[in-house]
Amino acid sequence: MTLARTRFATLFATALLCGSAPMLATAAPDDATVRLEVSGARNASGDVGCMIFNAPEGYPADHGKALREKHGRIEAGRAVCEFEQLAPGTYAAIVWHDENLNGKMDRNLMGIPQEGYGASNNVRPRFSAPGFREASFVVKAGAVTTQAIQLGY
Repeated sequence: MTLARTRFATLFATALLCGSAPMLATAAPDDATVRLEVSGARNASGDVGCMIFNAPEGYPADHGKALREKHGRIEAGRAVCEFEQLAPGTYAAIVWHDENLNGKMDRNLMGIPQEGYGASNNVRPRFSAPGFREASFVVKAGAVTTQAIQLGY
């Protein structure tokens, strides 16, 4: 290879690397994972619905404002929902035993849940739905954050 070709190849490779550096710097992957380990299902009917929120708006019941929603199969009274590729930050989760597979938590005429439910940090307020602040937890970059949630009926 001639000296001119070697210099051109070196300059080309350097320019290519320098040109892609800003993309690499700004494309920090959302590499955190939240694993919800749900226990206490009273039967294996239906599945466990899980929603994760990254803001108080809509928490805990608005499916449209949840960051993501998943459903986990019940085995031996337990289910798991795993949310991958999350950005580091503050999150709160809500889970419910969707016994009739209608995709929502059923309530009676007074608004009291008729299916089992639980929240991150195992928050169980007596006379209201759990709030985002009390159910929130911090997720760090690259980490797997596990929340063990007990269903209550």
